Amino acid sequence: MNDKNYTNTFKFSLHQEDILICEKIFDADQFNPFTRYSIDIREILPRSITKLQKVLSRKRYETSFENHPEYDFFRYNQNILNSFPTKIKNDLKYQPQTIVQEIENKTIRGVECKIGFYINNNPIVERMFYVDGFNPVSRWSTDVVEAVIDITDTISEHIKKKDVGNMWDDYDLIYVRGLTINQIRELSPPKRAEFLRRMYRN
Repeated sequence: MNDKNYTNTFKFSLHQEDILICEKIFDADQFNPFTRYSIDIREILPRSITKLQKVLSRKRYETSFENHPEYDFFRYNQNILNSFPTKIKNDLKYQPQTIVQEIENKTIRGVECKIGFYINNNPIVERMFYVDGFNPVSRWSTDVVEAVIDITDTISEHIKKKDVGNMWDDYDLIYVRGLTINQIRELSPPKRAEFLRRMYRN
């Protein structure tokens, strides 16, 4: 699912191998440049992956929108699939394979999935994960859409808090250290951190 077209965009994507299950795009220009290009959401990822593992392995799903029950994505897909001959239908049927492998003396079992967070299609972070008991119907569910929206809302709030903190740092660099906004923008992240450490230490 895509939003409006922006000059700079953030994108959160959920893939099952090479199949895009859901994605959410939102405006990156609402944040300051330093914040935009120094994103760190690693602390959010474990909870996000756990949420998606639970959603992708449910037994039942809602596959139509509440106000438009006539638009049932799964039923629509099944109707198209059923129009093909049996052999072709079986070849086209969505049946992702479960993987079993050993990683650091731990058995990993499930269907391979991936989440990614990007700015202008450039990866900020990507993570592979596995879903034990993956339900193929999830691909057409509104439950997955809602989960992705919840995760992107959490990421957006996280970035907003960082942005507010960075703006206060900019204020101090201007009125305490006497830097101009252009000088601040030209600082590399390590140099900026060094300026702030020295300033707060004094």
